[in-house]
Amino acid sequence: MKLVKHFDFTKMDRLDPDEWNIAVGDKWANNELQRYTDKPKNLFFDDGLVLRATYEDGIYESARVNTRGKFAFTYGRIDITAKLPGGQGTWPALWMLSDDFRYGHWPKSGEIDIMEHVGRRPEDVYMCLHTEKYNHKRGSEYETIQHVDGILDGFHTFSILWEPDSITYFIDDVERVRYQKGEDDRATDRAGWPFDHPFHIIMNLAVGGTLGRKPDPAVFPREFRIKEIKIHQ
Repeated sequence: MKLVKHFDFTKMDRLDPDEWNIAVGDKWANNELQRYTDKPKNLFFDDGLVLRATYEDGIYESARVNTRGKFAFTYGRIDITAKLPGGQGTWPALWMLSDDFRYGHWPKSGEIDIMEHVGRRPEDVYMCLHTEKYNHKRGSEYETIQHVDGILDGFHTFSILWEPDSITYFIDDVERVRYQKGEDDRATDRAGWPFDHPFHIIMNLAVGGTLGRKPDPAVFPREFRIKEIKIHQ
């Protein structure tokens, strides 16, 4: 495979609007508490991209960015080097969604969660896939929760190798889990495995919600730092 895209945030001072969207709004899924903004206090560069969650005057604000409609890919390996924030109530995520929702809206066109973390479980990393038949609302998603000692210490690289019949997860280049199309008698149609078309990248720092749970206001602000993204095909 060869390198086809490299976002080196350590060499940027702004997000290229031809490649990235900045989400703004206060109504999000999963009972999350944050309002996403494009304010410099929530989204800035400091030897990399920083998504910062704040708590001021009873309001949580944070940042979410994505490449929908601007950059998407099908199959290959994506490596994202990031430092997790920690802190009760934080819910950082590196994930992917269908770029055109060709099989319908969530979860019909699929979701690939490269990495999710919650502050209430400081050394656990979530690696999940969601489809129409297998998703968290049904309690049937492809899910692995991997205990990783020291995951909050410094930067780590979270990766997937996405192939037509499998998606393999790595942390710091160590294989953690491999999901195979049709494993455990799961369906192999689009409702069971819709991962055959372009997906875009999403990076966000949520607060609270069904997975993050009740936040501790005293721990904020918290920062989710991303150094780079590499995509090989």
